[in-house]
Amino acid sequence: MRNRLVFSAFSAAAVLAVVWPFLFGGQLAWRDMLVLDYPQMTASNFGGGDLFARNAPQDGFLSIIAVVMPATWVVKALMVASAAGSAAGAWWLSNKELLPTLSAIALAVANPFVIERLLQGHWSVVIAAWLLPLIAAAALNGRALLVWLLVFVASLTPTGALVGITVALVCMNKHRLVTLGLGVLYLLPWAIPGIIATFRGGQDMNPLAAAQAFAPRAEEAVGTLGALLGLGGIWNADAVPDSRHLGFALFGLGVFACVLLGIRSVPKRLIVLALVGMGIAIFAWLAPAAMAWALEHIPGAGLFRDSQKLLILALPAYVAAIGRIPAKQTIAAACALGFIILQTPDASSSLAALRGTHAQLVDPDLVREIGSREVLFVDRDTLVTTDGRLAIDPYSKVVNKVESGQLTVDGEVVDIPSARWQAAMTAWQNNDRKAVEELGIGVVVEGEEIVYETAASTPKVPWILTSLWMLSPLIAALARAAILRNERQSNPTKSPEQNL
Repeated sequence: MRNRLVFSAFSAAAVLAVVWPFLFGGQLAWRDMLVLDYPQMTASNFGGGDLFARNAPQDGFLSIIAVVMPATWVVKALMVASAAGSAAGAWWLSNKELLPTLSAIALAVANPFVIERLLQGHWSVVIAAWLLPLIAAAALNGRALLVWLLVFVASLTPTGALVGITVALVCMNKHRLVTLGLGVLYLLPWAIPGIIATFRGGQDMNPLAAAQAFAPRAEEAVGTLGALLGLGGIWNADAVPDSRHLGFALFGLGVFACVLLGIRSVPKRLIVLALVGMGIAIFAWLAPAAMAWALEHIPGAGLFRDSQKLLILALPAYVAAIGRIPAKQTIAAACALGFIILQTPDASSSLAALRGTHAQLVDPDLVREIGSREVLFVDRDTLVTTDGRLAIDPYSKVVNKVESGQLTVDGEVVDIPSARWQAAMTAWQNNDRKAVEELGIGVVVEGEEIVYETAASTPKVPWILTSLWMLSPLIAALARAAILRNERQSNPTKSPEQNL
């Protein structure tokens, strides 16, 4: 009982140290993170538009939520709850001994992967990373309904959906077919638009440039392999705490050594998942040409061009291994806790950049004038600086913006501007107003003022798939109820609570 109180207090402190920026007001704008209070029901928010549906269903979900409450409230609540879930998952996977369990909780909540992804603005990927140890623990213990609900939350992002389903299928002993069926349902909001965009001829990328730009990155004192073993190595050197540039990544190797001490007690399924995730990340680093070939020829491979992201699959094994350091090895468990803290000692302070902004990110009058028409902004890039922060253009969340999607990394074009944006800009620069209208553009904006309007029709909003996704927890509950009913009929003496 005393240990449980210690675990709870430590978990609360660890969670608070990471999620504290989300406890303040304001809209979230930092690099790839843009969460407005009231995003609108636009085509791109639901997987339509000019680019691949990389932000479905999260953007559509937030647009629907914004009808009744600020979307920022929901995201901030999800961040806190998911971080708490990671602590619960660590406890569940551990041996319940004091120091190993505290170390597992610290690693689950505040590992380099989580900190770096937060600093890159990948909030929904972090939710998935936090939930993955809990998904693994629930699956290994046969808690099917809990697994399905957790994977649903993780599926806010395509990455979270795929890794959540993978971990669930690998770790569950029963109900895999139902899990797979629900997994397909979770994938629909981005998979269907992605298939349509592929056949339509979606945005092109430079495969080799993408493979090189998004490959895992070396860190001070440990190189690339050492960074990966310590769960770091994100491609963007700016998205890391300052301490990682000073050699503190060395302590990540200490964490890895402690993982090896507890690895014998870890279920082999978790080890396999870790080897797969780590192996693909290392492969992408060592063989960028092969990764480029995969990006060019394998449909959907672009989802994991940021290959360091696949370290997420190693999190359950790392957490379980740290949490299962033998009770007799007290010094090793204490060292593990120290190494975990020291590998990112400035994590909490570095996350201050994530605090919400109270600046006006869009002009409400302009948004109202544009309405549901498609709009070409002739002078706004994919990323813009607002309130001193580089972030995704806020207008892309509130109007049907014709999007370029161009991405340049270290001076190299990785994502080529979308074909429709290029055609629209060419037509506008050539003063071909008819071509602008034929491209479906109803409004042209320059300098945040409407400079031209056409009679083009407004686009349809593909909201059905996201709405179906939002109903999937109910479908999961009905599936579980049906399974329990069948089990009671086949074995009347068995208590249904045993399988919840």
